[in-house]
Amino acid sequence: MKTRHAGSGAKFLLTIGLGCLGLVLVILWSPARLRAGEQVSARYLRAQGRELVVKIIVGSPPPPSLIVIQNLPAGVAVRSSRPAARSVNAARGKAKWLLREVQAGTIMVRMSLDRAVPAAAIAGEIRYREPGSGTMITLPIAKP
Repeated sequence: MKTRHAGSGAKFLLTIGLGCLGLVLVILWSPARLRAGEQVSARYLRAQGRELVVKIIVGSPPPPSLIVIQNLPAGVAVRSSRPAARSVNAARGKAKWLLREVQAGTIMVRMSLDRAVPAAAIAGEIRYREPGSGTMITLPIAKP
């Protein structure tokens, strides 16, 4: 004959409930978080001086490719970048990257400039086709 202890079912439910709550909190406070409905987010980790760094977070399913466009003051040249820029037009102050075969996760784009620029003088955007619908999305790169 089995003996049931009073409250053992309640303890089990409490344990399960606390475990689920902990999992939800870990997901919500994850540093590489996208808002609901977003496939891609981007922000500058460094947005002034001679080096710019853009952090791009890609959700799942990822778009097949990303276009990164960096606008700089006219005459400022990109001396080097990783990954390599597809095109740089220093006269217009524009550099572009085409990132293919994108996978979910984090992508870093780093660029070294020929002179220092203030944060107010730069702007960038990410363009991609939304998986499924094929709609072209243009997303500004957020400044810190």
